[in-house]
Amino acid sequence: MLLSSTKTQIVIMQKMTKYKFAFLITLAYACFSFCYILTEFSGVDISIIKDANQAVCYSQLNRLWFFFSIIYPFLIVLPFSTSYIDDYRNQLLPVYISRSSRKDYYVSKLIAAFVGTAVIIAVPFLLNLILCNVFLPHNYNTWFAEYQMGDYYRGLLGTNLLYHTAYHELPFLKVYLFSPLFYNIMYLLFFSLFSGLLGSFVLSLSFWARKSKIMLFVPTFIIIQLMQVYDAWTRSGAIDSGKTYTNTNILEYVIPSLIKGRSPLFILAIIGLFTAILVCSTAYAVREDIRSLQ
Repeated sequence: MLLSSTKTQIVIMQKMTKYKFAFLITLAYACFSFCYILTEFSGVDISIIKDANQAVCYSQLNRLWFFFSIIYPFLIVLPFSTSYIDDYRNQLLPVYISRSSRKDYYVSKLIAAFVGTAVIIAVPFLLNLILCNVFLPHNYNTWFAEYQMGDYYRGLLGTNLLYHTAYHELPFLKVYLFSPLFYNIMYLLFFSLFSGLLGSFVLSLSFWARKSKIMLFVPTFIIIQLMQVYDAWTRSGAIDSGKTYTNTNILEYVIPSLIKGRSPLFILAIIGLFTAILVCSTAYAVREDIRSLQ
């Protein structure tokens, strides 16, 4: 029953205008980012152009990433996170629940939101990754420094930092040294899965608040912005006072980034918190008997 219900929800999601719109926005960004790189380095000597794997659109190293990161918290809500409110307003809950159990309905909703949100990130950005690796040079011209020179290794190892942190190396350094392409693929997987989790998380919040779709666009934006502001404040404090710095910018944990101090315990705690809220919200919705059907 759960599999059948999930398939139904995914089919419904794929037909929704909001899902298609979110996919097109991400696809447009991925393609425009690639075209922007081509334009930026047009007529430039090939040795000056950044390496293909330094130019992907979902990296902090990309000049356009800042603009995408602003719309990202709103974008992940569009694919399917508002669908429960639509079902509630259109009085479709009795229809769905009569064909499956309450648990199957809510869980299938969350799975569909996870899959849909992950797909709108994974597919366009995979296309960007392919375009970069096909049409841009692999010349090892990185943002760290000149390849295999002292500053290059200091950038990877974090021995040139102006602040103290327990996590000074580039995360997954061995993977990066083995293959920058595989490194980017790994982070694309991380980013897609994290986006799927956020999409499901926002959907689970609608189980508590069924009156306003607009409010669903607020939580992830506030959380991400607050973490970014707090991260900038603590990093400045670490430089001035010598305190140990831990990166709290959530998005920098799931994309290629030059910023050090990324603690695996911190991101696991954040993922655990989102998951716990999601599970509690689902348990609350499943145990409701009458109110969700009124």
